[in-house]
Amino acid sequence: MSYATTTELRTGIGWLDVASRGLDRLTGVLSVFGTLGIIAIMVLIVADILMRLVFAAPIMGVPEIVSMLILSIVFLQLPNSLAHGKITRADLLLDRLDVTRPKLRLILDGLLHMIGAGVMAVLISAFYPLFVRSYERDEMVGTVGQFLAPIWPSYLVVLVGAVLMCAVFVQRAVCLWVLAAKDAAP
Repeated sequence: MSYATTTELRTGIGWLDVASRGLDRLTGVLSVFGTLGIIAIMVLIVADILMRLVFAAPIMGVPEIVSMLILSIVFLQLPNSLAHGKITRADLLLDRLDVTRPKLRLILDGLLHMIGAGVMAVLISAFYPLFVRSYERDEMVGTVGQFLAPIWPSYLVVLVGAVLMCAVFVQRAVCLWVLAAKDAAP
């Protein structure tokens, strides 16, 4: 069985289940902002095309805005995708273990989630100095005289998304290990 959603990972430990639901709601809110970002990109591109066709005057900075929004959208939606089991992964070994050794499957799945948390921690530690530098130096993207935008807000969204992704990985690992310790599948 794939323990994909927060509901399927209920442990029966009150504070852990409440924390899991809170994390799920928080990632859901960020995912909504990601969806709004997708809509903003579509509106911006259509408006740019219309301005080019009708007035022969494109909207300045559309490529820069779109590139920053795409980066932000990915990191706004990744934590919720993980929380709901929508991240692509190979479950062949885990599915076989689920039939023969379900407890081992839970332990191994938790270990894999902790490895994911480690990867996110590396990303956070590598990206944080870039965020600080871009904020302190007020780094911009665009062309002087046409369009300039600060890049640090996109970097901040990447950091927030990576921190939440790390938190979801840890939450899922802990829940899986609690279920393994209880020796009962949800």
